[in-house]
Order: sequence, then structure tokens, then C-alpha cells
Amino acid sequence: MNKIPENKTRKRLRTAMWVFYLLEIVLCSMPYYQYSMNNTIYSNSVFDMLSALGAGNDIGLSSAEYAAVNTMIPLNFIFLVIPIVGFFFCVLDRKTNMKNVVSILCCLLGVISILTIVTINLISLGSMLALLLYILISFITIFSIFARFSAPSEKEKSEQVNEKK
Repeated sequence: MNKIPENKTRKRLRTAMWVFYLLEIVLCSMPYYQYSMNNTIYSNSVFDMLSALGAGNDIGLSSAEYAAVNTMIPLNFIFLVIPIVGFFFCVLDRKTNMKNVVSILCCLLGVISILTIVTINLISLGSMLALLLYILISFITIFSIFARFSAPSEKEKSEQVNEKK
């Protein structure tokens, strides 16, 4: 991919992308799963589900339901890995278009993982906000792709020449 110096618009879009990826990581501490059992509503975050991986059934499920959910508990690492990968690509990649490609893939994988792992009937506030943020990040990424193809202004060209000297 061609390396193009970053202008102000692309820098703002890249900054917005990595800030939203950080927010995705923070949303993992909010309730991702919500279910009712015995007329009581339980909600668990990604970190609660990951802590149940080693500690056993401490998330409020009956033993039969926990046996069914136990196979999906290790998959909760995906909810942390996807935004971390997107964050580091957006922070470290300033000149190439690789951050945009990785960001689109992270958004696609994030939406698919929430819809398949959490499922619609267990979705809660954190997972709903994460879905909306992934959609927002994908729009910002598309704007960033198009901003890459826009011609630099005369002021930006003169700044690039001054930087090279």
C-alpha cells in the first residue's frame, strides 16, 4: 500500500476510530448478557463470564443451563481481542491504508460475534451499545478510506514540502 502523509482530516478520523475502539473495550465491563430465571433478571458482563471460566458457576445459572453455556464462555475473549486489534492498528498505522482494512474486518467480526455468541434473546445494554459503536466505527472507516483519495490542499502541500526540508 502506498504511504501517504496524514492530513488533518485523516488524523481526526483515525483518532475518532481508536477512541471508539477504547470505548468498545470499556463496554465489556457493562452488562452484555441478560436473562431471567425464577422471575429474577440476571445480567453479566464479559468479565463476569470470563471469571466464570475458571471459578465455575458463579454467574447465577442453574446447573443444566450452565452446562449448556459453559461451551461459549471461552469465546468471550473475542469481545476483548477484536477491539484491541482495531485499537492498535488505528494508533500505530498513520500512513498506509491497512488500518482501514483491519477496522472494517474488526467491525464485521465484532457484529457477527455479538449476534452469534450473545444472541438476540440475551442481548443487553453493553452488547447493544457495542453493536451501535461497531456500526459507527465502520462509517468512520469508510469516510477515512474516501478521505485518503481526496487531493491535498495547497496549504497541506506546502507543509509537506517544509517537513521534507
